[in-house]
Amino acid sequence: MYCDREGLIDRFGEEQLIQLTDQTGSEIIDDAVLENAILDASAEIDMYLAGRYALPLSTTPLPLARIACVLVRDLLAGDSDKADEQWKKEAEACRKTLDKIATGKISLGVDALAATPVSTNGAEMQTGGRIWGRDASTGFI
Repeated sequence: MYCDREGLIDRFGEEQLIQLTDQTGSEIIDDAVLENAILDASAEIDMYLAGRYALPLSTTPLPLARIACVLVRDLLAGDSDKADEQWKKEAEACRKTLDKIATGKISLGVDALAATPVSTNGAEMQTGGRIWGRDASTGFI
């Protein structure tokens, strides 16, 4: 996942998340609703990144975390009266950025699929040469 509850609270505030997730009038963040939106936004981002980057990413670049937060808010607001026109514009801009990442116009700065690091910690065996042979040069010990 590219964002979490705490990151969303830091970015948008607890009051806004309560407003977007509370479906029962309990005046608290509905974690189940929030988690579903986070999973949906992460899956949407993965669709853009899958052809270019090895998933899951080992670290989440900050721009990707911001994009995830904006998409979560957009998914939570949907087409309801809670949706703000500015939020829709931000979400559309984030999706355009993801499209640029998918086409290679913008790089995340992490290893792409073709740039898989080569491991140097494998076992290697070497021989000191043959000690037995049929000709006179190798002979017997």
